[in-house]
Amino acid sequence: MMDLVSSYYAKADRILVPMAKGESSRRAFEFASDFAKVFGSEITALTIKDESKEVTWSDKVAVVMQAYKESSQKGLKVIPKIQSARNVREGIIREANSKNYDLVLFSSRSRSGVSTSLFGGIGDYLIKHSKNTTASLSIKRSTYPYRKILVPMSERLNTRKSVYLAAIMAKVLNAKFYLCDMRSFDKKKIHGFKTLMNAEVWKELKLDYEISDIYGSDLRDSVLQRIYSTSSDFVVLGVRPDSYSNVRINSDIKKIIKDAPIDSVLIKR
Repeated sequence: MMDLVSSYYAKADRILVPMAKGESSRRAFEFASDFAKVFGSEITALTIKDESKEVTWSDKVAVVMQAYKESSQKGLKVIPKIQSARNVREGIIREANSKNYDLVLFSSRSRSGVSTSLFGGIGDYLIKHSKNTTASLSIKRSTYPYRKILVPMSERLNTRKSVYLAAIMAKVLNAKFYLCDMRSFDKKKIHGFKTLMNAEVWKELKLDYEISDIYGSDLRDSVLQRIYSTSSDFVVLGVRPDSYSNVRINSDIKKIIKDAPIDSVLIKR
């Protein structure tokens, strides 16, 4: 059955985690560590020194070395990496695009509703310019690990790869997986998610899952209502580059990330 989804199966053998000070930025490393426990992933903990700012090397070294120390005690393979660049976001992209990473994980505190940014300047830039599968997390709560993961399945809100990666996240965290079939909202159908509606896919992953059909007049409000009714604590969304390799995040995704009272992740395949 797994060969049905082999075309968009997401590996996690080599994970890049850009790190900085602050608890929000550590969430991505916690997530990567949980992936490593299940799949034996190799994690590169990266921090970038901005050449234009007066930041001491010791501060940068401390961030990744602490992550290395904690993970080594758990038997995880972590490679600490400290580099300098003209600015942080370009340094991260340089590393991400020059190596064959399966996944780039980045996290930051959530932005206010009036801000045009979703994940801050660095997170937004990674989504648009990384050549790797990239997951940017918006952190609103301090609760981790997540126990109930909600995935709205719609052409405007997700891709096949992001839905499948969400299932892998649920497996890694031993979380309940809520797959919401919202295809009734789609005016333009591209692939239809037909394979992912086969329950055997989820059974083979041995997930605690629930599939539901969601209808309504407003896509965003329907997602928010489902978040409340399931008491979900994490929502997964996805986006793909267009034929010109440009990444455009539609208004529904932006509204859900901004308005949902829980942590969220946007996955770019």
